[in-house]
Amino acid sequence: MVWFKKRSLTDRFVITLLSLMMLYPGIDYVLRNILPIPVLGSLWDELTLVMLIMVLCLKMIFHPPQRSTKIARVMVLVMAAGLALLVLKLTDLKINIEGYRAMFQYMLVFFTAFYLIHNNEDAKLLLTLAIILGSVLAIHGIWQYIAGVPMPGRWVDAGEAVRTRAFSIINSPNALAGHMAFLAPIALGLAAFEKTWSKRVLWLIAAGLMVLCLLFTGTRGAWLAFAFALAVIGVIFDRRLLVAGVMAAVLIVLFVPAVSNRISYLFTPEYMSKSAASGRIKRWLDAYDQMTLEPLFGTGLGHYGGAVADRAYGTPSVDNYYMKTLAETGLVGLGLFLWLIFMVLHQGCRAWQALSDPRWRYAAAGIFTGLLAVIFHSGVENIFEIPYLSTYFWLTAGLLAGMPYNETVTGGADNE
Repeated sequence: MVWFKKRSLTDRFVITLLSLMMLYPGIDYVLRNILPIPVLGSLWDELTLVMLIMVLCLKMIFHPPQRSTKIARVMVLVMAAGLALLVLKLTDLKINIEGYRAMFQYMLVFFTAFYLIHNNEDAKLLLTLAIILGSVLAIHGIWQYIAGVPMPGRWVDAGEAVRTRAFSIINSPNALAGHMAFLAPIALGLAAFEKTWSKRVLWLIAAGLMVLCLLFTGTRGAWLAFAFALAVIGVIFDRRLLVAGVMAAVLIVLFVPAVSNRISYLFTPEYMSKSAASGRIKRWLDAYDQMTLEPLFGTGLGHYGGAVADRAYGTPSVDNYYMKTLAETGLVGLGLFLWLIFMVLHQGCRAWQALSDPRWRYAAAGIFTGLLAVIFHSGVENIFEIPYLSTYFWLTAGLLAGMPYNETVTGGADNE
């Protein structure tokens, strides 16, 4: 950790705060369940974010960073448009504000990661912390599955012979699956980054644990998102990854009954009937119908298909973040959000390509794949509404966008 001691006091403070964010699910669980501290348990993440924003503001005033990204400009525009929609649909101020916070608050961590991290070794440290915690949760989830730990019945379809599903301390198999699908590619990227096999093996073990836990969650949407993300990265980065991924997927489907049964159930008349009557298909169609009532600007932030609407009005989750956004913010809001997601991928890809060191390119490819997995998974789950997963997404997107600038110390390129 000698390199850490060489950092300025401000940099150490920033790295410490961002480390807390990377340990989000663990810290949140401890403060809420093991060492419950009034107020702090529910506000620690907001306080951490506020301190990061304060450091960023001071940095911008006294030492403006010599870097920029189109993602930041689009994000500011999207957040401003969200404020306009909040005012335009001011039906319940408290619900509107809560809905705005749920959608936009965690985006702010992007700015702190992009502008305040100046060394790729610092970025690697943050990713390492997330993977260590992810590995611990993966081990816990694997143990739950092997031990047959009981879980809420609502997570198992009555038409399926599912014994249990891993959920760890997250208490949601779907959220844990999104967590594993996001981190496993990053661990693989860091394995390729390392020069020595001893370190590579550690990263590969971490990735293997998370993939195994992902399978044990029984979450089909995350399985498919993970597979699609690997397929995309295989096409644009290394075709060998695509071939290896296809072979692994075929073997898993053929020889792991728990997976093949869950996948095959998707194509049964029973599943389609249940989904159309009271499942995802019905909720997606209902969200579309809701949008048709107010197609341009939607029903209002926090008013339909998400956690805020569930608490306020008892409306069920849409289980598709894009359809939820469509219902709440209309065609305008969804279009702006998709524009932001496109810019994250576009600029992330350019940042990855701009890296001159092949080792860091492998690490960047892992981050890019993890971001893709979250984006795909959000098509069947409200992933961006899960605070710690949304934090992970925007924080790592900021790290990826800043990596070429961090490399300029040894001769990099910018990503504009």
